[in-house]
Amino acid sequence: MGWQCRPPVFSNLRVQNPFELCKYLGTWYEIKWYRNRPVTDVWGDYAQLWDFKDHSERYLRVDGQARRPNETNCFSFGPWSVDASRGAKMIVKTENNNKGAPVNWPYYVLKTDYYHYALVVYCTSDNYRPNKPCDKQLILIFSRQKTLADKYLKPLIKYVNDYLCVSPGQLQTTIFQKNPCPVL
Repeated sequence: MGWQCRPPVFSNLRVQNPFELCKYLGTWYEIKWYRNRPVTDVWGDYAQLWDFKDHSERYLRVDGQARRPNETNCFSFGPWSVDASRGAKMIVKTENNNKGAPVNWPYYVLKTDYYHYALVVYCTSDNYRPNKPCDKQLILIFSRQKTLADKYLKPLIKYVNDYLCVSPGQLQTTIFQKNPCPVL
């Protein structure tokens, strides 16, 4: 019997090291994504803006915006409150800037060059423990622009296939409409 790829648990994931938080801040556009569960609500024009929260170097505020297919208006989501005290192994503390219940989702930056791409994996399972499989996992490939050159994209897709056990055909492409959403 041959080798079988098994999705790693978060405690076994290798993250970007060293991780320079200040370089990671700013706007990121979602290029490709994967969810290990059925998707009922697909968003296009997806972008996130990462910034320090209240002049803190430990906590971040993440504002997001997206658009549903065939709709003209964009919508905002968040802001998330994110604990970045462990570098690339971040934790989304709340989905709505401390106004909702704590979610404590692991949000790991696996690879980034800060200027072109970022590969992220996170888990939205309730009461998730990093040494257990994630029931609600998301894998995201981000870019600083609404496109990502193949010289950056292809190695990320290979990494997702080889180490996260998600084949290239399972990755979905985020659609950006001609009429852009307002800048975050």
